[in-house]
Amino acid sequence: MKKLIAIVLTFIMLLGIAAMPASAEGKGKILYLSNLNSGAQYEFYVSYLNMMAKELGYTVEIVYADGYNDPAGNLKNVKNAYTSDVVGLIATQDGGLINIMEEYPDLWVVGFFSDFDAVYQPGGTSAGVLDKDHFLGLMGDNFISGTALGEAYAQEVIDRGFKKVATCVFPAYAYPKHTVADAGFRAYIAKYNETAAEPIEIVGDATVLNFSPLDNNTYWFEDGHDDLDCIVGFCAGTTFIYPSVLEAKAMGICNDAMQIITGGFDNDPDLMADCGDDKNIIRLTTAAFESIIWPMAMIDAAISGNMYKDYPGNKDQLDSGIMVINSTEKFEAVVNNSPMGATNDADRLGKAQASWDDMKDYFASVNPDATYQALTEYCQSFTVEGYMK
Repeated sequence: MKKLIAIVLTFIMLLGIAAMPASAEGKGKILYLSNLNSGAQYEFYVSYLNMMAKELGYTVEIVYADGYNDPAGNLKNVKNAYTSDVVGLIATQDGGLINIMEEYPDLWVVGFFSDFDAVYQPGGTSAGVLDKDHFLGLMGDNFISGTALGEAYAQEVIDRGFKKVATCVFPAYAYPKHTVADAGFRAYIAKYNETAAEPIEIVGDATVLNFSPLDNNTYWFEDGHDDLDCIVGFCAGTTFIYPSVLEAKAMGICNDAMQIITGGFDNDPDLMADCGDDKNIIRLTTAAFESIIWPMAMIDAAISGNMYKDYPGNKDQLDSGIMVINSTEKFEAVVNNSPMGATNDADRLGKAQASWDDMKDYFASVNPDATYQALTEYCQSFTVEGYMK
């Protein structure tokens, strides 16, 4: 009889477990379609996402985006990772996003760390995403506006006292923002030159780097390039300009005092040791690392059914928090005090400007009074100065 009672009780327990709602076992899985697959930023984003997901009751799976932002490649990679428990997608690439959303119409999607030109530009290949109820908007990679980026770099040139500069961009078909930034840069310098005692010369048109390094066999022998004060790279200058400049200086074919203003971040020790007021790289501009709170909060609000009451529903294309690293002190703060200098998850999370306790009240599923406006302002408030302790 005791054995029979035990069997019955076990059966009842199993029935109870089977009947439990999915939320009791977790809220599901969020895919992170990442345009990075290594490096300090990638490692931090993975650590930070996993920390937030654990607090909120999700799991996160990393899906590597196609290296060329190819629509078919991104769709294939998402398909390969998709399982029945997937409830959300944080995407850092826009290639094929419309196809992904049509394949999975119940999937909540939010953008991060990209401009999403294919979505937001008229006639873009993924423009139909803006008509999808399950798309929540984008927090980009520093300035969304190319003009704003160009003007910021122009002011840096003026403040530094450079008098002879040149610019580099990626092709407009892939990065139209760079061409816009270059035009904004030139217009800002032209306006400055109207009243300047010593006008600034911009040498030639922007050099288009077709995802290949600056060519030392030709670039420095073009008229005016051998004695530049500065190269302004709207592209990823740490990868495509800086190594060529080092070689050119070693060969004695360019101005040995020339410096670089560009974007992105790379925690390679040798490169970071060459960043600062009297070094080869004098300014880097990148998204504030903690800005990734925004897409996680938005997708959690949608999945949990607790969308912010003031969410305008217009699928905003937003600036991230912006890290302007343009002094020796600021470079040292990023290397020594930020997650970019950490070597393990605990250290990365400990060096972040926001812990879970700091950010949790901006999540609508945690705090019913949280607002979209406050969340956005919070995520845009992170700057390099937060690491300067």
